[in-house]
Amino acid sequence: MNRRNLLAAAPAVMVLAGVAAAAPVGPSPDAELLALCAEFQRLHAEGADEANPDWEKADAAAWDAYNQLDDMTPITEAGHRAKAAVAVKMLAMFNDGEMGGNPEAVFALYMLHDWLGSAAA
Repeated sequence: MNRRNLLAAAPAVMVLAGVAAAAPVGPSPDAELLALCAEFQRLHAEGADEANPDWEKADAAAWDAYNQLDDMTPITEAGHRAKAAVAVKMLAMFNDGEMGGNPEAVFALYMLHDWLGSAAA
């Protein structure tokens, strides 16, 4: 590798080294929250499926998971995104039902949806 190629590759190597050095060691501080968010998403899907003979049980368990999440504060970006995804599900559910198109709820739903979508970009 000549000097020009070496200098051109240096920024990429530095970025990779910085990412590796910044990577957390050990479990996430949001491990419990992330697991509970995943559990909520699973249970919510099962509870929304009325063909599921245990849909009422799953729906009740999803509400229990949601109530536990309510008091948990995320620390990491992954934790914030996971909890925001739960909020999107809850806002969408209430906006279709009890909220009946509440403009503030619709705004919050769209803002969270946009924020979550921006992570993929």
